[in-house]
Amino acid sequence: MFDRRLLKNFDWLLLVITLLLCLIGILTIYSTAKTLDTPYHLKQLASLGLGLVALVIVFSIDYHKWARWAPFLYLGSLLLLFFLFFLSPPVLGVRRWLSIGPLTFQPSEISKAATFLLLARYLSPVRGNPSLSGSDAPILSGTSNGVSRKEKADLLIPLAIVALPLFLIAIQPDLGTALLFLPLGLVLVYLAGARIKHLFLLIAFFLLASPLGWFFLHGYQKRRILSFLNPTRDPLGAGYNIIQSKIAIGSGRLLGKGFLNSTQSSFLPGHHTDFIFSSFAEEWGLLGSLLLILLYLFLIIRAIEISRHAKDRLGSLLAAGIATILASQIIINIAMATGILPATGLPLPFLSYGGSHLVMSLVSIGFLLNIRMRRFMF
Repeated sequence: MFDRRLLKNFDWLLLVITLLLCLIGILTIYSTAKTLDTPYHLKQLASLGLGLVALVIVFSIDYHKWARWAPFLYLGSLLLLFFLFFLSPPVLGVRRWLSIGPLTFQPSEISKAATFLLLARYLSPVRGNPSLSGSDAPILSGTSNGVSRKEKADLLIPLAIVALPLFLIAIQPDLGTALLFLPLGLVLVYLAGARIKHLFLLIAFFLLASPLGWFFLHGYQKRRILSFLNPTRDPLGAGYNIIQSKIAIGSGRLLGKGFLNSTQSSFLPGHHTDFIFSSFAEEWGLLGSLLLILLYLFLIIRAIEISRHAKDRLGSLLAAGIATILASQIIINIAMATGILPATGLPLPFLSYGGSHLVMSLVSIGFLLNIRMRRFMF
């Protein structure tokens, strides 16, 4: 029987903010891709419909049940990533899309959701309890003499959960998406009670080892980094995107050129995907861009509030993981478009064209609604 308290605790504001961002994305795609033969805005609208169905399914099933299914979802996502190397033909040298009949999707998007779900489940304090609920006591705790054997295991297992999809995604190659798993793992392990000094050691190790990663990068990835350091080094090659992105943003000035009046973004590859923020900024200017960032800020704050007020550790960690991934994508994408970070190929949540990304972003919102709706049940 339906419990009316679920409807009472439904977060309508979060849903409205999400739908508003999706609408902005579809309008921007329509405006900037109007000269292209493919009706990208209609495809994005269809993905929105599919994503809303997925959102309803996700918040309709108690998130504790989803957590019980997490190991199977995680293993399934790893298998999809593995099959990419055998079933997916390379497109421009990368293998990121898997086709099953008429359906084409990115397994990396599914892997993100499966990973934060399994990580939150593992870091919940009562792992043997089917409800996966328990006290707020930290579960990653050491001894007064150093790091206990249990703490080592509690640190290594979450790292392994994160490392497996990270590696499989990085070798597609899709380094931008792969790096999203690092803040996810660090934030959830910290919230679960890991010592800060141990996290600092992990971060320091990663920073010290990162120069070695240069030798494993593909040629186009190296050129992106070099062009980030000096865009004029190759203005018509690797530096072209970032130069055109800055021109598009700057040409919008304070109030923008207006809807359907973009011109500079037509010279920018990926103007409706990775660089959609640049297209939006050209049409709506600095003021519109600040309002868009404010909408994103409201969404992240809402996710953090849901995490803080969740009634069990599982819900809190799950919401925190979602907030971390969404915030990381938003910050990295906007920083990339403005030239603060190298181009990574990360889409802007809810705005960038891409069915898999939009559907899985809405699935994340479904989990947030799920957690908030059921906070009275414990």
